This record gives sequence, C-alpha cells and structure tokens, in this order.
Amino acid sequence: MWIEKYRVSEFDGFFGNEKSRHIIINWLKNWIKGTKPLLIVGPPGTGKTSFVNSLAKLLDLDLIELNASDLRNKINLETIINPILINNSIFGKQMLLFLDEVDGISGRDDYGGMPFLSNILKNSDVPIIMASNSKSFKMKDIIKNCKLVEFRPLSSFASYMLLQNVMRMERRDLESSDQFKIIDQSRGDARTLLNTLQAKLEGEVNSDGNTGSELSIEDCINKFFSLTDISLAKQILITSSIRYSTPKYGFTSEERSKDFLNALYTSIVSSERNIQSDDLANILDKLSEIDLFINRIYEKRNWRLLRYANDLLLQKLFKISRDKAIEYNQYSVPFSSMGPIFMRGQSLRPLRTELSKIFHTSVSKIGLFYYSNFIEILKNLAIQDIDFDSPDTLKLNEVINKEIFKQSSKTKL
Repeated sequence: MWIEKYRVSEFDGFFGNEKSRHIIINWLKNWIKGTKPLLIVGPPGTGKTSFVNSLAKLLDLDLIELNASDLRNKINLETIINPILINNSIFGKQMLLFLDEVDGISGRDDYGGMPFLSNILKNSDVPIIMASNSKSFKMKDIIKNCKLVEFRPLSSFASYMLLQNVMRMERRDLESSDQFKIIDQSRGDARTLLNTLQAKLEGEVNSDGNTGSELSIEDCINKFFSLTDISLAKQILITSSIRYSTPKYGFTSEERSKDFLNALYTSIVSSERNIQSDDLANILDKLSEIDLFINRIYEKRNWRLLRYANDLLLQKLFKISRDKAIEYNQYSVPFSSMGPIFMRGQSLRPLRTELSKIFHTSVSKIGLFYYSNFIEILKNLAIQDIDFDSPDTLKLNEVINKEIFKQSSKTKL
C-alpha cells in the first residue's frame, strides 16, 4: 500500500507544518537537562511520528519509541520507562524517548498513568517527545509541564505538493479536476490522500473522481449482508467510497474504518429478532476479532496489514451472516424502542439528580451503578416513601413507586 511505500523517512521529504517542524528542530538541538519535554498535538495523518523518526535519524540519536496507549497505567509505564531514564544508550549516543498516543493513557486515578507521566516529565535526564491526536481534559497536567507544538491538517497547497511528488515517482498523471477532488476528499490527511490517489491511478475510481461507486453507508451494509457471492461482497468492500451523512467518528481513513465497523455492529444488533441467540453471539464474537485487528493496525501503525482487513472481515463474517435478514440501522436498539427509552430516561432524571446529591456522586454513576440496586433494596424492604430535601418529594416518590411496581412485575414473570 502507498501509505507504507511513501511513508516519509528522510528529513527533507515532508510537506506542510514547516513552522512547527522548525520549532521541534530548535528544541532538540538546544536541549539541556531541565528543558521542558515536547508535546506534539495533531490529527492522524499529519506526520507527527514520521517526523520524529526522521529527526532522530538525522541527528544520530538513539530513539526509543513507545506507544503509550499500550502501556496505559502506572505499573506498565514505570516498568518500561524508569529503566530507560536511568540508563545510558548502549551505543554511547544521546537518547531520545518518544511516547506516541499519550492521549490513550488512562486518566483514572486508580490506574495512575497520567499522574506518573506528569511527574517524570519534571525530572528527566533525557529529551522526551510525546505525540497526541488531541488535547483532552485528562492531559491538562501534561500540557502544563510541556512545550506544546501543534501539527495541523495539511493545507491544500501541501496536499497538492505531496500528490505531485507521488505522481512523479509513479510516472503517472491525472487531470487537474481529479487532483483537486482527491485533495478535497483527503481533508488534510496524508494517508487518506495516498489511499485515494492509489485507488484512482490503479483504476478503482470512476469518472467523477470517487473511489468506486459512491454508495451510502445504508446501501453498502444492505448489499454486503444480502449478497450470496463472496467475490461480489469483496468487490463492494474494495471499490465503495462509502458516504457518511452523519459520521460518528469523522472523515479520515481511520475514522471511516471505525464508522464502518460501528455500522456493522448497530445493524447486526438491531436485527437480533431475526437471528438465533447462538448465531448472534457468534457473529458479534467474530466482529469483535475484526475490530481488535483493525484497531491494532492503527495503534501500531502497521499499515501494510490493512490490505488484509477486507479478507479478514469476509472470512470471519460472510458465511455466518447469510440469510439472517440483517439490514442497516444507525442505532443499536430498534427504533420503536428508542421513544420509550428516551421518555423513561427523562422521567428518571430528577430522581437520579436527587440521589446523586445523597450519595455524593455523579448522575451518570447513579444510573450505571446505584439505581437498579437502590430500587431493588426499596422493593425488598417494602419502603414506598422517602423524605427528600426537595419540594418535589411527592413526585419523586411517585416515580419510585412506579419503578418498584415494574421490578415486582418482572419478578412475577
């Protein structure tokens, strides 16, 4: 795949983010003990990881690269990072520690990943560069202790220069209108640009510049589950540039893969009435294996394995999902059930809000962990009225009594 073939490895081969790259170079050249670590923030496909690798190569540094999202908690981080910080390079070179995907580290206090990382940033004997796809709230302490550099999506000009460079290397050409469509579709993501350009130049794009037939997500899912010929199903997956009117994740190649897997999941679950429970469990189990495989590719940036994603999906899902009447659904519950679920949620919100004050926790935790057990206890103890410190005590007790009645009805059934 071209995202692997044209992965930039040389320092002078990058396009876009010139100012940000210049800041990183100066930071690394002038680094002394006590210098704040560097945090590079930017969306996927902007060259964060590749640039750090090329810079270490240029300056002849001993690069130690770790995917922080794989380590996640304090114990794993301590086990791997502490020995690095107290030992010199076995090659006698200056070391550079690069922690990628730091936004994937757990922010929960009991995991301790973020506090540990925030602490070592203040006392490092080696230069540390980190990369993140976003500036999430859980990273506030890390951001405070770092020099922040932002990588933005490639500009139209940078995308054009990248496209021209690849076409020159491939000794191929495209009409200007097709080039501009590819640049527009890529939305500043170099990987999406390379994937789309490869499909176009290898003949998998139609005359209007779109990859294959521009199917809606609904059409693609419905065709996949209705076809009986596996070769036709594979063609749908390979050549369709699926249109997402309201994407859950986004428009980049990574986000579109997640959206497609999510669409498979919601469609399967919402069609559960047509599927035997054992078959449903088997289908969802195979889908989870596919999800793990694809997410691992993106975490490890092992792009060459993407070529096998469609084959894996077909091998795992095709045979066991035939004749199950699975149809596309955007939601994981039947539409007819969404209204009652929404209305019940609205009616319970005032009660959950009051309970959150009593138990000194959040409304969401009341709903997830406390509420059902609370109602069960009231039912077992035959308690029907609670004195809330609220003018709405009467209404709240009415809601409680209705919930107890529902629980009792379920028990009788």
